[in-house]
Amino acid sequence: MRKTDSRVSRTKLLLHRSLATLIHEKSYDAIVVKEILARANVARSTFYAHFDGKEELLLSSIRHVLAVARDRLSELSDPVDRLLYFSLPVLQHIETHLQQAPVDAPRLGLRQVHRRLEKVLIEQVEADIRRTPLMRAMPAVPPELLAKHLVTTFLVVVDWWLHRRPVPSAREADDSYRALVAPILRANRRA
Repeated sequence: MRKTDSRVSRTKLLLHRSLATLIHEKSYDAIVVKEILARANVARSTFYAHFDGKEELLLSSIRHVLAVARDRLSELSDPVDRLLYFSLPVLQHIETHLQQAPVDAPRLGLRQVHRRLEKVLIEQVEADIRRTPLMRAMPAVPPELLAKHLVTTFLVVVDWWLHRRPVPSAREADDSYRALVAPILRANRRA
């Protein structure tokens, strides 16, 4: 059983990496499953045993990055840091793939990916907001609005970050993001 689990994990990792690499080369909408399979060296039947298509693969990739980040939540004691747990790990994930992409890669597929990332992040962040005492300190701000604010600001920072030359580190981009949103969260927490 363990051997099967490790093979499945390895196959999924290859598929996730393949898609991430292709996203830096062409538009997400232009990517076809056949290219993902060729890049990952995975059989079509194996792919469809795990995913319905490239959309499910992309969402699985996003959720995997967020799940790994969420596993580290126990290391964070500050409620604001716990709410923004996703930012640095997502930026580091992007940074890893940027380092593997050619310097002049067009990054055409990123806008479509950001729309999917936004949807998944808003759902998770809103659920996190509803579970935190933060909402008692900010009763005038609906949880869905605060989640949208935090996530869209994050995506603005990601877009800014990716267009800078030279590209700052993921840590620097995360510092910029937190400088934009953390003071608002901290001020309302004390109110």
